[in-house]
Amino acid sequence: MSVELIGSEKTVQSVFNDRYIDMYEKSHNRTDKLQNLKRRGSEGKTGQQVVEVHFPDGKLNNLSVCQMIHLYYNAEIVNCDRLIIKHDGGHKEIIHRRLLNVCEAHNGNWFAASNVICMIGNDQRRPDAGAWFQWLSYDELHEPIKNCCIPPDLWFEVFYNKDPDQENALEKIDMVQRDLDAIFNIEFVAIALPDERSPFRGNPNPETISILANQTGQNTRPYLAPYLIHWNANNIPVYYIISWNRHIVLRCGVILHFNIILDIISKP
Repeated sequence: MSVELIGSEKTVQSVFNDRYIDMYEKSHNRTDKLQNLKRRGSEGKTGQQVVEVHFPDGKLNNLSVCQMIHLYYNAEIVNCDRLIIKHDGGHKEIIHRRLLNVCEAHNGNWFAASNVICMIGNDQRRPDAGAWFQWLSYDELHEPIKNCCIPPDLWFEVFYNKDPDQENALEKIDMVQRDLDAIFNIEFVAIALPDERSPFRGNPNPETISILANQTGQNTRPYLAPYLIHWNANNIPVYYIISWNRHIVLRCGVILHFNIILDIISKP
């Protein structure tokens, strides 16, 4: 097993602590400690830290091991050999909740939740926030891996405009789109937050009525955040600058006001 850690040294120590090592050893009847951990660190905010662990020979193709990992960590498992652990900060968590509130206000019959494990083939993925137009079954909610919980109809990812957080979110969407092509019709939205040490500028006209946002017309992602990516029905990304008093209307009918994002990151 090789481990690649992306984040501060403090995060390295807190994630791969004795509890995780003991958990891994017990699940594999191991007696030796994990050794030769390959570490790569870079300073950054808690909200943008990602830890990736590589397990050889599909060792993660074990339901009990996967369930135990998910008990402790906000983790995703890809190809039965990649364990991805994220550490979301308060800004992202609050935005997740705001997005869920918008979905539930649009349709009270939807099931809207954050970080629900859903199965994409053999991959165990967690949308940052998602809305299912029909409620999931009891079995899917109770044991999502065993009962192959389906992905949401509306899938949100929120990331800082800096790798590895950005790379992880966009790679996830790309992989899910390819794996589910012509199987599920999922609407994807990605929200990029600025990686700054000071708050975003406040609303200069808080009494202004929100108007429809314009597309950037670019074929590439904006350089500066905050911005939003909305994949159209052909899975082609469309870019928007997230500005005060603007909104977009998603294909499912949800009206997403940019102010609910800016209100969070502009607080001192």
